[in-house]
Amino acid sequence: MENVIAALLFALLVASGTLGVSSLGMFVFHRHEKRDTQQRERLEYAFFGLFGVVVMLMMWYAL
Repeated sequence: MENVIAALLFALLVASGTLGVSSLGMFVFHRHEKRDTQQRERLEYAFFGLFGVVVMLMMWYAL
């Protein structure tokens, strides 16, 4: 049973890391015609990117 929990933690680590890094990539490379829309979307990408990286680090510590 201990291995099942470790496998779930690892799956969560990989998923959150992938989403975090890809969101940070979208934060860097995202462009939009309207300035206000671009700023709002980049703020959302930055928030989800940092949240994903934090969750990844927490799961890495839990393993």
